[in-house]
Amino acid sequence: MMPLISNVFNVDKNQINKQHYSNVNYDKNDSTSSTSASSLLSEINKHTMNITDSIFIHYNKTLETTIECVGSPYNQSCLYHNLYYVDSWYMILTVKGKQLPSYSIRTGAFTMVHTTPSKRVFDSYSHLERFIRTVIDPKIIPSVTLHFSQPWHDNIGHALFDGLYPAYVALIRFPPRHLHPFRILAGIDNCNTCWSEDIYSRFGGLGILKQSVLNKMSKGHWFMFEE
Repeated sequence: MMPLISNVFNVDKNQINKQHYSNVNYDKNDSTSSTSASSLLSEINKHTMNITDSIFIHYNKTLETTIECVGSPYNQSCLYHNLYYVDSWYMILTVKGKQLPSYSIRTGAFTMVHTTPSKRVFDSYSHLERFIRTVIDPKIIPSVTLHFSQPWHDNIGHALFDGLYPAYVALIRFPPRHLHPFRILAGIDNCNTCWSEDIYSRFGGLGILKQSVLNKMSKGHWFMFEE
């Protein structure tokens, strides 16, 4: 079965201080702003997102971003390992000479513009690892995170069949992840009466995180999605 959304991806996050590193090529400028620690914790608690504490605990074999994509360019789904997020944007950390598949994606059924993460290229893996462990010290969002954008989620029909259904079909393409609890990163508008958000949270099992909330938390801070 083909997903209705041509490109849906899974991601993980870490908190990192934005700094320069001499052995890095950077494709996108970062922006910083101050956000109080208490407000960040409040946003996290409201959206039941479990992340690790300040101790860097990571279960993937590498800290480098790797990407698996399946399907034709028109109907492609991508699984990211160690995808980073800072200042409201996705970041790939990789090593010079590493070949990556085409990873531009669409995150919504009605989104015509493709999303292409920025990329930092390091001279060697040791430089990449040092940057992550000693410079940015990211906060990890563990397990699988399924990301999609969804307009009109106040209407349960749109919420299910324009958003959740095609995203879940994309997740099925990377078994057995669809059989285990996962988190939903939702690009949705604020709606205090939309019970579809509770359906999203219960269906995934690990809760829902609004992308607008993540954007506020990521100002000057790095996150990393394990998957």
